[in-house]
Amino acid sequence: MGFNTALSGIKASADYLSVTGNNIANADTTGFKKSRIEFDDIYNTSVLGAGSGNSVGSGVSVSAVSQEFSAGTLSYTDNNLDLAIDGSGFFIIDGGMSDAYTRAGNFKLDEDGFLVTNNGNNVKGFNAIDGVVGGNLDDLKIPTDRIPPEPTSQMSLKVNLDSRNQDVPPFITAEFDPNNPDTYNFTQTQGVVDANGQSHIVTYYYAKGELPNTYKVHATVDGKTTGDDGVPFLGDTYATFNSAEGGVDYNGDGVEEQPFQLLYVGGTPPNPIDIETAVKTPLAVNGTLGGVAIASVLAPEEMRDTSIVGREAFDPLNPDTYSYGNTRTTYDSLGEPHTIGYYFIKQGENNTYELRVTLDGEESFVDPFTGDDIRYLDKNTSVSFDPAGNLLGTYRGIPPLGAAQPISLEIRGIDPTNRGSITEFDIGGSTQYAIANTDTFEQDGFSAGELQGVSFDSDGFLIASYTNQKTATLGQIGLATFDSTDGLMPVGKTAWVASEGSGPANVGRPNTGTLGKIAGGALEESNVDLTAELVSLIEAQRNYQANSKTLETENTVTQTIINLR
Repeated sequence: MGFNTALSGIKASADYLSVTGNNIANADTTGFKKSRIEFDDIYNTSVLGAGSGNSVGSGVSVSAVSQEFSAGTLSYTDNNLDLAIDGSGFFIIDGGMSDAYTRAGNFKLDEDGFLVTNNGNNVKGFNAIDGVVGGNLDDLKIPTDRIPPEPTSQMSLKVNLDSRNQDVPPFITAEFDPNNPDTYNFTQTQGVVDANGQSHIVTYYYAKGELPNTYKVHATVDGKTTGDDGVPFLGDTYATFNSAEGGVDYNGDGVEEQPFQLLYVGGTPPNPIDIETAVKTPLAVNGTLGGVAIASVLAPEEMRDTSIVGREAFDPLNPDTYSYGNTRTTYDSLGEPHTIGYYFIKQGENNTYELRVTLDGEESFVDPFTGDDIRYLDKNTSVSFDPAGNLLGTYRGIPPLGAAQPISLEIRGIDPTNRGSITEFDIGGSTQYAIANTDTFEQDGFSAGELQGVSFDSDGFLIASYTNQKTATLGQIGLATFDSTDGLMPVGKTAWVASEGSGPANVGRPNTGTLGKIAGGALEESNVDLTAELVSLIEAQRNYQANSKTLETENTVTQTIINLR
């Protein structure tokens, strides 16, 4: 009996050495889970001897070699396809006859674009179709096809236009004073003879008003603003001039008004009807000076225009011709980039801006069917804000030159391959606050792109990046848990298969339920503690030696009996 006891102890110690040696050998194996040997004692019993307190043990047996599934340390690498599970769960791989499960995430791509292990087993997950991740578990594949271009079909702009922006020339708020040049913009003079035949100098002063291109006109006679009775020589008078560009027939006579041409003269600030009907009242100076009557009339066609002080014609290359502007990139249906420019021009003091749009530096294109010159954005498009700086809306028409009619902003023909295209231009959320001019621009077009790289996020989504700075979701890694991980059967190559003891796999998605999240560019190291294993090695060696001593002692005792005569 003693021999069997010693032999069982030697065998158990040898198994202990094997398990410990295996742990030490796999101390650097990615995803390896250390094993633990478990022993049972052996008692020989008979029917009559069962339960006897005098039973002598018959040795030891190995009851189980179980694996400890505690997490290993995460080691970060430079490979985006290296994955680790931060939490519970197993990667699902194709094990041939059935699925296998592993914690080792050192994956790579095969020649067909499938995600595989070092041993060539396919990694399973949920592939995406048109960016939508499916619900069926399948071999995870990374398409290497280029993505086709997408033309710009929508644009959005959130701009803040500094409320301190000024019209050109700026509105003059100071009270008129002929001796103060800061109270007017320009002048013109006229000679007049009074009732006694004496000559006098009449000077007209033009001071920029609140409305765009509109000036309030003052007059003096020999430097005096009023006659003997204290009444101004010239009553309230307003004059509105055309912009520096012209090109619009305001009065419907079939002739476009010229740049800086006088459009209106009257005693009240103009409205669109005044401009349309071309009201032009001559400037009439009347009064007495030194008891002598003075009268003078300046015909509208003799009035000086505003070209000396007015804003120059819009030029995207000249920042002095607009209040704020910026350029961005859009794309045509072939993926070719184009430069779109948007420019805001302050119009008067009523929180209104004219909006201009260019493409590749031009405001218009030639219609390929009609040969007409078509603007990307119609003339006289304006943007208005309320007194609190919030966007009121977009309009066609800029008062007083035209009535403001609400419109939706649409840009024509910004795709040169399809001049009939209409692109929505949303400026919702724009403001006019007293901070610097800034904007945020977005558009939905892009050029063609080649696959540049892939990576996984914490939810296990496989994200592809392309040379056109676009990204796409190609799929999601699958994970599995078990009711009892202790029941998993190791099959080598750091993999396990399900058994009756583990129960079937519960398949899910990372970072949901009890499943852990994914650490991309990282690997889970072995959970072997070398210090503890070396101590176990000493214990196994000691046990082996002690059991060998038992065997030696049994042999000595037996030999003594044999030698009895």
